[in-house]
Amino acid sequence: MPAAPGGMRAFVQMGATRDGLDPYLDCARRRDLPAVLVETPAYLRWRGVLGRRGFDVQVGVEHPDDPRQVLAALADRGIRPALVLAGFERYAPSAFALARLLGVPPSPGAGPDFVPMDKREQRALLTRRAPRIHQPGYVCWQGGPAFDDAVAALRFPQVVKPADGGGGLGVFLVHDAAQRARALRAVRATRNYDGGTFAGILVEEYIAGVEYSIQGLAHAGQALVLSVCEKLTAQEPAVGDTGLRGFRELGHIGTHGACADPALPAIAQQCLAAVGYREGPFHIDVIGGAGYTFVEMGFRLSGGGLVGLVENVTGVNWAELAFRLHLDGEPPRLPPPGSPPRVVGQVTVVDESEFAAAAALGRRRGVKVHRGTPAPADADPARDPRLASDRMRHTGIGRVVLGGALDEVRAGLRRCVAGRLTD
Repeated sequence: MPAAPGGMRAFVQMGATRDGLDPYLDCARRRDLPAVLVETPAYLRWRGVLGRRGFDVQVGVEHPDDPRQVLAALADRGIRPALVLAGFERYAPSAFALARLLGVPPSPGAGPDFVPMDKREQRALLTRRAPRIHQPGYVCWQGGPAFDDAVAALRFPQVVKPADGGGGLGVFLVHDAAQRARALRAVRATRNYDGGTFAGILVEEYIAGVEYSIQGLAHAGQALVLSVCEKLTAQEPAVGDTGLRGFRELGHIGTHGACADPALPAIAQQCLAAVGYREGPFHIDVIGGAGYTFVEMGFRLSGGGLVGLVENVTGVNWAELAFRLHLDGEPPRLPPPGSPPRVVGQVTVVDESEFAAAAALGRRRGVKVHRGTPAPADADPARDPRLASDRMRHTGIGRVVLGGALDEVRAGLRRCVAGRLTD
């Protein structure tokens, strides 16, 4: 594609999505705006193996988390970004930093000094600026007597996880000090996506309850909650001979944001104010029980197929709302829910037995089954270490989508993944 005078004006996505959806690519195509994907060369090759759609330009950068390196690579190709957004959690800080360097959306609308924070930094800010939001007791790992004294005050069971991991990477449930020590060693031995190191490690009290995810858009500092999803989560043996267990998200049940518990939009608003995020997509995870406990927040569209789920539930395209907000200044609007409100659930399918369970379910009611293209077993004979975390976490061969009444959807999805579901 020839460069326009002064460079090719383009949309730049930092990091590829891992769920097979490319909603920002569709938004750019609708505007005849060239779409550029920045990723590691290793993952760009892996996308080809998976048969994912190609962007107009794909730029391989060894360290996409370094905005200066990305800026140089784009300049070498005559690319002039008009909008920079994160497609993957790992590169959200780099995306916002690059936008700030270039003076293009989402900068400065997201906040003049806004920088995406990792889990540790989010917790500290909420403690100072939104103390009414409940958080689990936690300690940042640093080793030595001070850490030993601090962590001794936490109740078991506990969760050990990276401060800047994503998609459940390196998250372990531990029941005693010996397991905690093994989990800390396991996290230190695990690499972040693209082979990078983690910014730190959190040890926190495990909170039992149903986990929810809030999907929304910030505009002028105000939170618009599009949908709320109940998560279906499993505990599973951790990879490697650790004797530990981790967590895996199997699916989600989405409802219209207007039907959410009023406490959830209030929590979203407090979170945005605390971190200074004023413009753009966000998602927030909480655990419900006696009130809600904050888990983490992200400053991008959710992965795991949730962009499609949001549209199924609300009738609006989350990515398109973000594009219109950043490029056109159009405030996001959410149509009212139907009567009765629509409930839609989905699960990620990992084998043919789960497809068979979905097919049996479909004989009684409408079920949509989306088959993906699994990578061949010998697709990566060199076992590139930069893809190790993707192989570990981003697995699945399809997705099952089911609509109906809440209890009916929940029961149907649980039937599909009964062999993996943790009660």
